[in-house]
Amino acid sequence: MKIAILGATGFVGRAVLQQAIEEGYDVKVLVRNPAKLAISSDKIKVIQGSLEDKEKVEETLAGCSAVVNAAGGVKGSDQYEAFIKITGILVNAMKRVGIKKLVSINGTGTILPNEYVGFKRRFLSTIVGIFLKHMKDAKKAEMRILLKQTDIDWVSVRANLILKKPATGKVVADDQKMPGGKITLPDLAKFMLDQIDNDQWIHKAPFVAIA
Repeated sequence: MKIAILGATGFVGRAVLQQAIEEGYDVKVLVRNPAKLAISSDKIKVIQGSLEDKEKVEETLAGCSAVVNAAGGVKGSDQYEAFIKITGILVNAMKRVGIKKLVSINGTGTILPNEYVGFKRRFLSTIVGIFLKHMKDAKKAEMRILLKQTDIDWVSVRANLILKKPATGKVVADDQKMPGGKITLPDLAKFMLDQIDNDQWIHKAPFVAIA
């Protein structure tokens, strides 16, 4: 199976790309700077360009069966407006090339409409808004677009503290409450890839943690 990975040079994206290669996927990646790719493989096809370039996005998605979006916000500009545009380009490109499945990274700072939020979640969301405002704004914008998409099978995976440690193989997920506060990077990457063929969390934003 061929998949597209966006944000493949980032913290989560690199782990997703590594896991995808280990699982035997053929992968297309869209990156601004190919030199930043930490992995070299004949199973990777690199497209150089921006997430805001609709032609490059569509070129990346063409021939793929699913998209894993590990792209996050960057400092220095209005990421809410940027990701309204980026996510719009992405979902429109998916529809044009006929891709149904989208798995995206998110964070516990993202609060969905009508979602119950206890003190702990509200506190975490506030902290994220202070120290990682660019990330929170990006994912808030992304969810605003995804929540309107009924013809795309999207899953938005919400993680809290991501540890750069070996995989445990023990991941729990819950779309109503946080099952824990930590997850390892390889466990998160595997969970995201597992959603390509899993319909359990379609149109949901599950929290993930190690058991």
